[in-house]
Amino acid sequence: MKLEFPIRALALLAGWLAVSGSVWADQGSATQGKKLKLEEVRLLLEKGRASGSLPEGMIIRLGACLGERDEQASGELVPVELRETWEFTSNQVHRVEYDYKDGKSLYHRVESRPFDSKNLCRDLLEGRATEILVKKGRGPEVGFVGTRYRRGSRDLEVVWNGETVLNLFETNGAFLHFYRESDARAFGALYERLASQARALFKPKAAEPK
Repeated sequence: MKLEFPIRALALLAGWLAVSGSVWADQGSATQGKKLKLEEVRLLLEKGRASGSLPEGMIIRLGACLGERDEQASGELVPVELRETWEFTSNQVHRVEYDYKDGKSLYHRVESRPFDSKNLCRDLLEGRATEILVKKGRGPEVGFVGTRYRRGSRDLEVVWNGETVLNLFETNGAFLHFYRESDARAFGALYERLASQARALFKPKAAEPK
């Protein structure tokens, strides 16, 4: 199956290219507005871990658009495509629809569930989110670790007071952006650690026996 290069990956790449290389080299944030150094982002997450909730004004957004599954893989049935976008806020998780219009990324919350965010900052810290961003991993560049898909994009973004302060993503559509293997494995594990919590809450309830 041919998966068209996803709009979300194009938008992410455009935003990523807008950030100068020197910002990355200096361990700055992936944002065109207020720039937080990675040390400041980490302190923000440490504060959230200590308080047991997301810092005020913080949103954690993640999404995937994956296809071309590995037909040779055995085991559990894998859907032809994986498309999902989630947003975590201080007391809710939201299922989100994504669009890209007039050069802007648009996110529409279509369904929400109550959610206890007390462990999210811990998840990001233990998942090495800030370390992955500086791209000092080891091994060859690989993508979509932990999935059975071979094409598309995945992303994880931390927004604080309207500005992106941390942005991790991988894509191999019309453009290529992968991490070295050690970072790719960490990114894949972190993505699943967060996404699985959202999926569990939105999983259809089993029909009650008659």
